[in-house]
This record gives sequence, structure tokens and C-alpha cells, in this order.
Amino acid sequence: MHEFNWGLLIVVYLFLGGLSAGLFFAAGLANYLEVDGQPAYPRIARMGALLAPWPVAIGSALLILDLGNWYRFYKLFMHFRWESPMSIGSWLLTLFTVIAFVYAFAWLPGDWRQKLFSQVPPAWKQVHRLNVDLSAHRKTLAMIGFPFAIGVGIYTGVLLGAVSARPFWNTNLVAQMFLFSALSSGAAALLLAMVLDRRNPIEAHETKFLITLDIVFIVLELFIILPYLIHGTLSVLAVKQALWLILGGPYTVVFWVFFLGLGLLTPLGIEVYELAPSLLKGHTFHGSRNLALAASGLVLFGGFLLRYIFVYAGQVSSFHKMGMLH
Repeated sequence: MHEFNWGLLIVVYLFLGGLSAGLFFAAGLANYLEVDGQPAYPRIARMGALLAPWPVAIGSALLILDLGNWYRFYKLFMHFRWESPMSIGSWLLTLFTVIAFVYAFAWLPGDWRQKLFSQVPPAWKQVHRLNVDLSAHRKTLAMIGFPFAIGVGIYTGVLLGAVSARPFWNTNLVAQMFLFSALSSGAAALLLAMVLDRRNPIEAHETKFLITLDIVFIVLELFIILPYLIHGTLSVLAVKQALWLILGGPYTVVFWVFFLGLGLLTPLGIEVYELAPSLLKGHTFHGSRNLALAASGLVLFGGFLLRYIFVYAGQVSSFHKMGMLH
């Protein structure tokens, strides 16, 4: 029986890191778009900014706790090694998390900031000096954070692709696939959060923007999956045999039915169905709350499954074992 060194916690960590990257990207993009000199989607920008730091922070904390001697995690930052994806990733995740929290802080209303700092003892004057209004710097912070968000989205795939002994992972297409999956998951999570916020019902133009964004990212993800499959079938024998894991092997059903079918094509179909009348026939876009909930939930389900499949199937594959499995 095959022993899995990377388990469900790694899957959760990869998913949450990508989710934060997607949330930050969507929020930053919404902050930059304007209509008649005014922000076109201020509520999307604010919601995304406030949500973005938490998934990656939670995922990183879980990973540190899983290390065993978790209090030694600081050793990752004692030396920086360009040739080590783990070293690069540790710094990238840390810097992105800091930027995401600062960006979220820039979107806090004044009364929220005052309430937050009222919990800090008055003697901690250095901490109280941080109580400043950063709202004027939101676009600058978003611009700074964009490359870090993209980097984190790519890194979650690079971490796997760097393991050359696993032919299922050993292509740069995995990093691209994970990036577009992360961006799609971020747009879907924002749509889900705004639809569930009954105090401030989502407006039609906001739903349309997030659905359009998600369609673009899903299509791009599909355009990476196809070359990944073609590349595998035309590659060396070990890679062909590794690809068998999803082309007749134990991960076939979960890949084609649950990930590709339910997690990508079904929400894409729902979103195209919602958007097509307004694009093709000029009809006013209204958007269905239930369809938005279904599509966004399925996208998040698919994003998680993608990482589950690659983490587990990749560990089954190896250049010296695929022949026996096949």
C-alpha cells in the first residue's frame, strides 16, 4: 500500500493559499475599475480586501502546527536560498500575508479602527501609532500586492512541480493550472460571500462582474488542462504512465466527473447561461441568487478537488513505480 507523506493538510494549505491570492486579485481589480471617475465596484473591492488575508494566514498556521516541532519554523527564515522553492515560498507567503493584512486594514471604516485599537492598552503607544487612515493608499497597496498574489497562486503549483521524481507533477503547466484555479476560486468566493450577505444584498452589476471574471478564469484553466493532458500523452513513458492515474486509473472518476464535470464545466455552464442573454441579446442582466450560490459553491469544490487529486495522485506516481502500477 502506498504511503502518503503529504496528506489532507497540504491540500487544505494549497487551497487556502490560492484562495487568498484569488481574493486579493479580484478585490484589487475591482478597486481599479472606474465609471465616470468613480469606483465601479467598491463593495466588491472592500469585501475581497477584508477576506483575502485570512485563508492564507489560517493555512500557514495549520502547516506550521503540523511540522511537529512547530516552534522551529523560524529557521525557514534564517537563510534565503534561491534554488529552494520552500525557501522562496516561505518568504513569498509571509510578505503576501503582511501586504494582504495591511490592505484589509486600509478598508476598515474609521469606527472599526477605533473599536479595534480601543482594545489595546493605552500604555502601548507604539501600537496606537499604527491607527492611521490608509484609505488614500488603497490603489498603491493593491498595485504592490498584485505580483505577490500572482506569485502565491503560481507557487502553490511550483511547490509540486519542483519535485522532479513525480512525473504527474513535473511540468510547468501545473503552476499555471493552479494559478487560474486560484483566481477563479477567489472570484467565486467573493460571489458566494456577497450573495450570502443579506444585510447588503448584492446588486446585478456586481453579480455580472464576478460571473464574467469567473468565466474568464475557468476558460483559461480549461485551456491549461487540455495542454497538460496532451503533453502527458506525448511525453516520456513515465509521464504517460503517470497520466494513466486519471485516464483509467484510480483517480479517473474524481478527475473527470467530480472535478472537471461538477467543479468546472457545470458552474461554467450555469454562469454562461446567466450571462449570455445580456451579452448576445442586450437583455438587462438580473442574475439568480440560487444559481450564483450553486455556481460559486461548485467552483470552490472544484478548486479543492484539483489540489486533492494532484497531491495524492502525484505521490502515487514516480519514475520507478509507474511501470508496476500500470
